[in-house]
Amino acid sequence: MIFHACSVAITIPLSALTEELQIVKLDDADDALIGNDYGALITENYILIRGSRQMPYKLYDKKTGKYLTKIGGYGQGPGEYQNIYDQQVDEANNRIYLLPWSAKQILVYDLKGNNLPPIPLCHLVPKGHFYVDTKNETVIVSALPFAESTPNVVWQQSTKGELLKSVASGHLSVRPDFSNEMFVNKFGGQYNFHVFTFVPRPDSVYLYDISSNKIIPKFIVNFITDKLPIHAYTENKHFFMGNFAEPKQISETTTVTQNQRFFLVDKNTLKGGFFILENDFLGGMEIQWPIYQLSGEYFSYNADPGNLKDELEEILKSNKNMSSEMKNKLTKLKDSITEKDNNYILYAKIK
Repeated sequence: MIFHACSVAITIPLSALTEELQIVKLDDADDALIGNDYGALITENYILIRGSRQMPYKLYDKKTGKYLTKIGGYGQGPGEYQNIYDQQVDEANNRIYLLPWSAKQILVYDLKGNNLPPIPLCHLVPKGHFYVDTKNETVIVSALPFAESTPNVVWQQSTKGELLKSVASGHLSVRPDFSNEMFVNKFGGQYNFHVFTFVPRPDSVYLYDISSNKIIPKFIVNFITDKLPIHAYTENKHFFMGNFAEPKQISETTTVTQNQRFFLVDKNTLKGGFFILENDFLGGMEIQWPIYQLSGEYFSYNADPGNLKDELEEILKSNKNMSSEMKNKLTKLKDSITEKDNNYILYAKIK
């Protein structure tokens, strides 16, 4: 497939990819307040909200938004942390796992927030991801493969820290720069990853085959230009997805991206193109980061109440073709939001 810079993006309704959208207003008790719009991890019965600004992770009931407990705390003591890069909720085994940004261990808690003994890691893990098989006492870990200091890009180990199988970083190694990223998507028992760099290189989204201990290339774009654009790949149940972007230097040591364009390719037909994802459950509001919000088993959006109210007001003004039923629905939702509200979690299970 060839992507042309001038290609027109197709508009895809969220309802084509997910089941019915759920809107949950989080508990507004003092202990339950979030103060950020970071990502939400949705599981069968829970919503886990990422901590920030010296606030810990918080756990809520998925149906009601009722606040249940904080998970650990901000700091450097036992069970405490400062920055977390990946998380897992294992409902069946009463466990929550958190992995700090540059980690020597995975922090472990029960669903009541009690601190449990951590899982030691085989070596220092920068910007890592993981999956703990609690029952079999094994862990899959992947790390941003810093040259010379991160020997393996992905490996299996025991929960006691014993290395079982590993794949060497090899050609995936990157210079030690935290601007780079490790994108991982875990769904349906699969573990897929892509190493993103600000110095673009030909590469793939990989499936880590657990039984054979091999990484299998799944998808790559063959660029027809000499200079590769900044790009990232990911994968969900039905599509390969990704984005192209331009670099923007904001300081001597910091680069960000701008002018994002998102694409998807159907796994069965291998047809696709640039796309815009619209939340047709809410009148056609554009979803700004579709490939990251369609992650794992769910679409999710952690919405600050003020921002959500502004978005509803804007779509009510701009969408002149909205049905009266939709207009009444959005007006009622908008008018119910107050500045004292806690955040709203919007989620929908991916079909």
